[in-house]
Amino acid sequence: MRSTIYIALILSTPFAFADHGQSIEEVTIQAFPLSNQISSFPHNNPSPSPDSAELLRRVPGAGSNGNGVITGIAQYRGMYGDRVSVKLDEAPTLTGGPNAMDTPLSYAPPGLLQELVIYRGITPVSLAQESIGGHMVAQFNRGAFATQEAFQTNGFVTVQLTDNGDQANADMQLVGASNQHKISLLASHNEGESFDAGDNKTVTGSQYQRNRYDLAYGWKSDDSELTLFTGRQDISNSGTPALGMDIIYVTTDLAGLTLKTQQNNADINMSLSWADVAHGMDNFSLRKKPAMTMGYRSNTASADNIAWSLDVQLPIAVGELKLGSDGNLTSHNSLITNPENALFQVRNFIDSERNSIGVFAELNGDLVDWGYQVGIRHNRITLDSDEVGASGMMGMMASSANMLAMQFNGADRSLQHNINDMVIKLNHALDPETSLTIDLGIKQRAPSYQESFLWLPLSVTGGLADGRNYIGNLSLKPEKSREITLGLSTNTALFEFHPQIFYRRVDNYIQGTPSSNAAANMLSTMMSGAPALVYSNTDAQLYGFDANWNVKISQHWSADGLISYVRGKRTDVADNLYRIAPANTRISLRYQADDSPLQLTVESIIYARQTRVSRYNNEPESAGYGIVNLGANWSVSQQLQLRGGIKNLFDRLAANHLNGINRVGDSTIAAGERLPETGRAVYLSMEVSF
Repeated sequence: MRSTIYIALILSTPFAFADHGQSIEEVTIQAFPLSNQISSFPHNNPSPSPDSAELLRRVPGAGSNGNGVITGIAQYRGMYGDRVSVKLDEAPTLTGGPNAMDTPLSYAPPGLLQELVIYRGITPVSLAQESIGGHMVAQFNRGAFATQEAFQTNGFVTVQLTDNGDQANADMQLVGASNQHKISLLASHNEGESFDAGDNKTVTGSQYQRNRYDLAYGWKSDDSELTLFTGRQDISNSGTPALGMDIIYVTTDLAGLTLKTQQNNADINMSLSWADVAHGMDNFSLRKKPAMTMGYRSNTASADNIAWSLDVQLPIAVGELKLGSDGNLTSHNSLITNPENALFQVRNFIDSERNSIGVFAELNGDLVDWGYQVGIRHNRITLDSDEVGASGMMGMMASSANMLAMQFNGADRSLQHNINDMVIKLNHALDPETSLTIDLGIKQRAPSYQESFLWLPLSVTGGLADGRNYIGNLSLKPEKSREITLGLSTNTALFEFHPQIFYRRVDNYIQGTPSSNAAANMLSTMMSGAPALVYSNTDAQLYGFDANWNVKISQHWSADGLISYVRGKRTDVADNLYRIAPANTRISLRYQADDSPLQLTVESIIYARQTRVSRYNNEPESAGYGIVNLGANWSVSQQLQLRGGIKNLFDRLAANHLNGINRVGDSTIAAGERLPETGRAVYLSMEVSF
């Protein structure tokens, strides 16, 4: 018998109203000086999906690249992957697999989160080392300190069942706390089988199983707060049908601490974190086996990191000055083998290190009628790799692989990049209900270890999932983005509206271009039928607008929604950027009678077609679609919440443009087709608080 997670009320978009003292709003907006952060509260307004990345589809400008059910890659305003900074509380996330199967948000099941914070616009320099594409924080729900000395216990258990895919999920929180000490235990279990799309089609290879645990101790005094935590995540036998392999296991251990203290009017913040990942994947256990045993592949990967940050905020005559330093030291290994051929071995990444150390300064203050924030940051990123190689190949494949290994091993693999960020954020109240925000910034990102050290042409691309083979480039320059964002925020008793427009020009944008390496092209053509792409510096621009809104129609009715549009294209050649979401909107209508414990929601989701696709990725166009979701929330008592709903009410066969291309052969979704969304799914959940 399966246990389950809570998730039920279909997430409406930005706002809702309060119900019997319990907030059910999904998104709140906090303007400058909190940097226009948007917070999604999945515990109060849960998602039907076990993937926290799905919450991003309900945030203006954000989205999720779907390669599997629990492997969504965060996207914000057209940028994704390593370009988007993701933290778990104060800790930078570590992805153990070279193809991002254990994505950053996969470590944060939605049922364990207090909130998912997305910083809208340009990210302040103090929040992340490299945030050229945005920044978000998954904050765990570890409970609160009590108000008295005696220990008190509280917590919740949530369970949910979904018929489509036989999904079963459960979350638990147990907290024991006094006014000075706190111990919290979080646990989550998620599992499901392959789900059905519309038109009686099944997405074979979309099963998943994940367990996540977190144990934390907190201590608090009048001027300080300390948190120590440790955790573990186990993912097993989980399909990623848009990638060449599936997850056999991911075992990750995490630990760390955070300290916040106030000393002599100075606010001091410190964090330290560690993670260690063991990851196994293959192309034959969970999908149709290759026709010949020579095509069997298994990849064993590992990664570890240690990260820290320290900053102090000081009051000065013109405002508040924050000074700080942070670092993140990472190491990656990847070994590809064939279980049917003991001689076959590809030493893909061997002690591939990427270390970053940064310093920053940030000033917050007021000048006349304007609030301002000015920040500068310098990061030094170093990369290095041991020698690589391959064995067990035959003929021309062996010759080409050996030549590529010799070229790589003979090159200077000790790389260094010095990058700088500068951000100016301005805020001005036009009237008591309306404010104007202006963000100006220069952001940089150094190449990833895959972009630098992928010496053999493989589809190992950090989750890019375009089916092409790539090779790395030791000569890559850092990306450099010049950005501007303009926003308005209107908030009245009956209406709220928060639009923003943005423009970003990126020099040295890293993407694949046709390789001129004869050995790489020969090997890639023999393996996939197409020559290799090499990571190269190009130029690009991204621009668009997004907004969210809320209106109270009457005493019982309210509506809310969002709209997002982004255009991404190269400027050095006539081509579009890969995996850019088409224009889309969400509209939710809610009803709740006076003093009624029942709230009803109907949601409409509409995506336009996407015809502006990337030629170099052979990206297919996608059709537009619209689906309808229904949700209900019944507050039986303060201790018992019942939720239910129907996702994709009319069982529409719909494929989100950000979903990957199917690579599983034994599926009713043809190989080469875009993975569709879930078909009609009925879900029920119960949450018991104590």
